[in-house]
Amino acid sequence: MIAKVFASLFLTLISLILALMLFGTAQAGDPYTVSGVRVDAQAKTALEAQTLAVSEGQLTAANLLIERLTLAADRRAKGFRGVTGEDGDKMIRALEISNEKRSANRYLGDIKVAFNRAAVTQYLRAKGLRQIATQSRKRLVIPVMQDTGLWEPNPWSHAWRMTNISNALTPMQTITPNTDVFRIVANADANRLDMNTLQQIGRIYGVQQILIVNARLQGKGMQGGSYSASVIDVALDTATSRNLGRVSGFSPAETVAKTVRTVEDDWKNSAVLSVGARSVVLSASVLYRSHGDWIVLQDVINSSAQIRSAQLIALSKSGALMSLSYGGNLERLRNELAFKGVSMRVDEVLGMVLTRSRAF
Repeated sequence: MIAKVFASLFLTLISLILALMLFGTAQAGDPYTVSGVRVDAQAKTALEAQTLAVSEGQLTAANLLIERLTLAADRRAKGFRGVTGEDGDKMIRALEISNEKRSANRYLGDIKVAFNRAAVTQYLRAKGLRQIATQSRKRLVIPVMQDTGLWEPNPWSHAWRMTNISNALTPMQTITPNTDVFRIVANADANRLDMNTLQQIGRIYGVQQILIVNARLQGKGMQGGSYSASVIDVALDTATSRNLGRVSGFSPAETVAKTVRTVEDDWKNSAVLSVGARSVVLSASVLYRSHGDWIVLQDVINSSAQIRSAQLIALSKSGALMSLSYGGNLERLRNELAFKGVSMRVDEVLGMVLTRSRAF
């Protein structure tokens, strides 16, 4: 009798541990946090200028967040005109200010705003806007400036390094060259970024997705000209690339921001889940080679926009049997998982199988 009770308690404990493993993994960055909002305001006094600047910055951050989490087509269809100051204040959870400068009547600084997830969800539901908060796998950004050596300092690469994009729906990190990379690609050899070279770079930085942003300066003149950049998204595990088009801006920072929005919009359009879609339950075998693989697979399943619930049925050293409830569009689910580095295939014996995609 005691042995049976002990066995029952042991199984319960194991189940709790597995549940925590499945639903407790962290993403690259909180998509409900907006950072790097520059504020600048003038008023009669320094205190009034600061109050005005922070208020305007909070409203800017709130609107940037809504743009991040929703589709432009949905906002247009619903006639959405932006967040009001009153609504924005209700959604804020925390505020951080850095790089402050002030005078008798002027205030400048950078603010970082963390928003309350539940409050944002409630607000979007009230506005009838679909919410997409799941993040894709991390991308390594390689900024290329026309007529400039790949690793030579320039305003374009500097703008990417100075931009915090870990909280984006498509989290990114900008490449920081090191001796290992120099051995693969010489400074002036931007044209040598073929698939084999990119896969070697991916191995160094531990990523399977690379974004190549090739910029050129247009209309040089007294104002310094504008920037135009082509955006190529490369999946190293499948050895495929997609041209996401060209973006332009009046400064490197503006062009970077537009590039991030372009990649986010592409991700949202592929990952969006129709609110009224029916649920379908799918039994799947999740296969892995190591505990690290299992953790990655759990993170992908947990963060999927298509998967509404996941139940662990059985677990072994090399695989798990799971019951997945998803939105009903299998191809959309397959595409989202592929973007996150997980392949989905049908096996004659095991049925639907999920495994990590591998570039190396």
